[in-house]
Parts: sequence; C-alpha cells; structure tokens
Amino acid sequence: MGPSAAKLPRTNPGFDAAESAGQGMIGFADDGDFAAVFDSSAEALLVADTQGTILRANRRARELLRYKETGPRKVSLGEYFATPPTAQITEAFRHNGNAENSARVEAHLLSGSSVPITLRAILPKTRNLLLCLEEGSVVQRAEGKWRQVQSELESLLDSVETGVILYDPTGAARFINARFAQLFGLDVQQLHNLEGFDDLEALLAARFSTPEAFAAPWRSFAAWGGDPSHDELEMERPSRRVLRRFSRPVLDAEGRERGWLELYSDITAERQIKAKMLQTEKMAALGQLVSGIAHELNNPLTAIMGYAQLLLGHGLAAPQLSDVSKMYQEAERARRIVKNLLFFARENRPERTHVDLNEIVERTLALRSYELKVENISVECNLAQDLPETMADPHQLQQVVLNLLVNAEQAVLEGRGQGNILIRTRRLPGDRNSIEISDDGPGIPREIASRIFDPFFTTKPPGVGTGLGLSIVYGIVKQHEGEVTFENVPGAGARFTVELPVIAASSQGQKGKDGPSAGEGGAMRPGHVLVVEDEPTVAQLIVDVLREEGHQADAVLDSQEGLTRLSRASYDLVICDLRMPRLDGPAFYEALVRSGSPLRDHIVFITGDMLAARTRDFLEGHSFPYLAKPFLVEELKIAISRMLAQSFAENEPQRAAKAHSASTAATSRGSSVGSRSRPQ
Repeated sequence: MGPSAAKLPRTNPGFDAAESAGQGMIGFADDGDFAAVFDSSAEALLVADTQGTILRANRRARELLRYKETGPRKVSLGEYFATPPTAQITEAFRHNGNAENSARVEAHLLSGSSVPITLRAILPKTRNLLLCLEEGSVVQRAEGKWRQVQSELESLLDSVETGVILYDPTGAARFINARFAQLFGLDVQQLHNLEGFDDLEALLAARFSTPEAFAAPWRSFAAWGGDPSHDELEMERPSRRVLRRFSRPVLDAEGRERGWLELYSDITAERQIKAKMLQTEKMAALGQLVSGIAHELNNPLTAIMGYAQLLLGHGLAAPQLSDVSKMYQEAERARRIVKNLLFFARENRPERTHVDLNEIVERTLALRSYELKVENISVECNLAQDLPETMADPHQLQQVVLNLLVNAEQAVLEGRGQGNILIRTRRLPGDRNSIEISDDGPGIPREIASRIFDPFFTTKPPGVGTGLGLSIVYGIVKQHEGEVTFENVPGAGARFTVELPVIAASSQGQKGKDGPSAGEGGAMRPGHVLVVEDEPTVAQLIVDVLREEGHQADAVLDSQEGLTRLSRASYDLVICDLRMPRLDGPAFYEALVRSGSPLRDHIVFITGDMLAARTRDFLEGHSFPYLAKPFLVEELKIAISRMLAQSFAENEPQRAAKAHSASTAATSRGSSVGSRSRPQ
C-alpha cells in the first residue's frame, strides 16, 4: 500500500480494512489536508472500487447509509442499495468519456428512498470511483424537512376534536383543519379556495345567532392587535350547537405578530349536561320547598278536615250538614293534591311495598288532570276491580304511568290538537297484571318503531323532549321483571301495554301505607293522654277527639315542656308531632329513652312530611305507629284505642302488684293496731 494512503485519517475501521486488505491506493494526492476535507465535507462522499466494494466513506455518507460497524469484513454497495449502481456509473462514465462532466444514476436504498449518485471522479493510480450521494442543497434539505414537519403537523391537527384556523396578517387562511370544516358543514378545499377573511365571514357568519360575534376577534386584531380571549358562539345552521372559541395572536421569536389563531370546540353536549344538572338541582330544591309547603298546608288541612268530621257526627240540620259536607269534600280534595304532589316530587329510594295499580293510575291521573282538561283531552279509565296487589316500588311505577300518559298527550296534540286517551288495567292469566294506555293520535311510524325505547332517541323538536321518557319506562319495567310493548291500532293511534308479575308479600307483616294497620278499637276504660304538638289548632283537635271518646287529655305546644309534664305526672299515652322547633320528635323520643320512661313504647307520632327520607328512616327504623297529616278522625280514634289497649295490658300486672302490696300493708297495719289495744 502506498505511502500517500497512510496519510489519510482512518475514520472507519470497516472501510479502512477494505483498503488495507489490498484493494489498492485510494488515489488522493499526498496531501493530508485534502483527505481531511474529504472526511469533513458536508456532502455524502464515498470511495468504491469497480466491484462495488466501499473503500472509504465520510461522516455524512455513513449517516445517510446508516452504516453499522462490520470489522474487517468487506462492505459492498449491495448491502445498502437495492441494485448496486457501480457498474451503471462506470458505464455512464465510459460513454461520457470525461470526468469533468459527472455521470449520474438514480439508485434506491433498501429502505425504499431514492438517492441520486454522481460520479465525481475516477481516482488516479487505483482507478477507484469517487461517488457523491446527492441529498440536495442545504436549502433543499431544509425545505424537505419543513414539508415533513408540516405534513406531520397537519395530520396531527386533523385528528383532534378541536377546529383550528390560522390566519396570516392579511386575513388569508394559512391553515384549516378538517374538524373546523366539519363543525360548519363545509369541505376543507372549499374553505381553502376563499381569498380572504371577508369571503370567510360572508360564508360562515350567517350560521350564528349573532353574526357579528364571529368576526369580532379578527377585526380587533386587524385594527390594533389582539389579546388572547375566550368566548362562546351559538350556531343555528347547519344544526343547533354551542361552540367555545379561544383566540390569540401568533408571535415570532422576536415577539412580533405574524398571524391570528382561533380554536373551536363543540360544547353542545356539555351545555346539555350542565342544563340537566341545573334542572336536577332545581327539582331537588323544589322538592325541599314542596316538602316545607306541604307541612305547612297539612296542619290547617288537618284541623279543617278534623272539625268538619266532628261536625258531621253531631246531627246537624240538613242545610248545615250540606255546607259542612262541601267543606269536608274540598278539604279532602286539597289533601289529595298535596299528597300526590309530594308522592311524585320527592326523591325516594327504590323500595318495594304492597301496591295497588289502580291507585297508582288514579294518583298519576290526578297530577295531570288540569293539563288534560285545558288541552281538551278526555281520559277514560277502565280499571279492573279484581286486580290483585303486588310488591313493587310505587314511585317508579307512578313514573312509568306518568311517562306513558305524557307520551299519549303529546301524540294526541301532534295529531289534531285534541283527542282521547284510554287507560285500562286488567288481570292476566299466569298471575300477571297489565296497564294499557292508548291514544287516538297518529301512531308510531314503522321506520322508527324499533328505536322508540332507545335512550336519547326522539322525534320531537328541541326543547320538547329529551328522548329519555320511554327508555326510563323500559328500564323500570324490566327491573320489576315485567314487559312493555306497543302496537299501532288501525285508525286509533298507539297502545302501550305494561305487564307486571303479581309478587306476594314476604311473611313479615306489612304496615299500612298511611299509618297503623286497620282495626277497630273496642270499648275500654278512659286513659290519660299527653298531646305534644306545636300547631295550636291541630293540638286542640286531637284533645277534642280524645275528650269526646271519654279520655283525659292535656296538650302542650313545646316539646321541652312535654318532657317536664311527663316527669311530674302519670300518662298512659303520648301523641307527638315529628317536626317541631327546639326539640323535634326523634330528639323527644331519645330523651324518653335516656330517662328510662316506659312511655317510650307508648307513643304515636304524627307528621305532615311522611315522604321525607329522614322521617321514613326514623319511623320505619323503630317500627313506630304513626299518622300522616291530614288524617281522618276515625284513623286517630283507632290509633288511640289500639295503643291505650296495649298500654293497659302491659301495665296491668304492675297495677295488680301495687294493689296487692297496698292491701297487704293495710292488713298488717290493722293487725298491729289491734294487738296493741288488746288488754294484757
């Protein structure tokens, strides 16, 4: 190997080994500086012999080829190119005949990319080839890199759920992603063909409820520069939706404004969820308000109904009897309205109890009676009298009936604005009950029949329906192991049928829905009763009923005073309101327990808010007898009679023991006196 070759820096062991293995002198002049230029050149240079063996490659060529160390093994062009181009380059050079005019061929790397190879020279002495792998100029490489980055950025932005538009300082759209076009119902190319912002505004602004709001951020930026901002836009076309927009200027490295960026997010679903949450909170607050109002209404209703019943039992003359009867009937009507409203408005835990489907239908119909009347919709009820009770959640079943009833109302109104609804209950074979609700509306189109129970599916316009009514019906009925079906009745609209199994009650006794289980109290000796009630008219009514029954009764309006009375006097029974100031019913009971009073087991509670969760938890947790305001006078008499009978039965052994003890003591005292007076 020649001395000139020894001066070349050996930058790659694999390539240098090929040279030292006898492939010949590379052919540089005896100038180490020139060899250094070869190795440090920004161009990808390599030296190969006519057989395609690479003898030497500079750093850039190794990077381009992604060369891996091979030790002393010969490295061939064929290991990097799909077709070794050496023979082609040599042939091209021979035909050219002049190394000044470089031969050039297009080669393909194994990775698939194309790399032009230029024969720069045939080196003297060795006739080895000096090859250049052309990557283009620095500018070309930078442009290629920029195109790659831009393509990757576009792919990234087209995959996000946010609409993106970038304006240059003149208002022309430099970039618009696919999501932006989708939000506005347009094609991306259609937007790219617009000449400036004015054309874009003319195309899009009319889609918003406030067209001027769309252009406001850009106009501000174009006039005096803009600051980052957030706003919301309401779209009306191509569909109603709400868009949240974030706008900001685009700055270069020196902080100069180079454009304007806007990001659009569809928050329609978010707004709907928020609106539903607000509605839920509103309904919860309404439920609490209704509970308080009902409690306040139930107190005067209790007094009005109670005294009306007392008067009706006093043998009034015909004119007065008629007037009192009307008063009682209207009070009873008000009682039903309050009770039905509370029953449906309060949020209740799913709980299965004995229910009468006919009662559920009647109660639900009472809630809608006014709306049905003003909409000129007549309702016919055909309720089976032999319908057995079943175990079910009454609140959920009422929602089923209400949803189907409202659905029928809307169908009738969509038809001809008035019409008829038929509600029927039946007993079916196989221990099943059914509720049918049919209307004479337009029926259900065949093409949507399979989707009517799908959540959020609705054919009603925005703001009229949520698409949840029938899906809720379906879910509740399935939870009760039942079936819900529908059919179009020719010439008579649609009919929905709910079938529910008749489930027997458990072996445990069931408590009445509104108080103690029914049963008449027999005649008994008078008792001493303490009434603890903060409403004066209700307290006086209870006292009057007790005295009319021959009992002794005391009333206190303060629960703390009631405890004081119990500590000073003997009572057989306590009638106590649950909701009172200072010390409520549960606290009153706990005070009796702490003091060891036997009256803790002889107490009847009354309440005007039976559906409140805390009320039910307390009463059912202790199995207390109770009366729900406004109660009937007869219910009060039965409760008093039963509890006094229990109290007397439990206290009778103690009374007998006391009487026996007193008799024994008297006899002993008599004997002692006699013995002392006997003569000695």
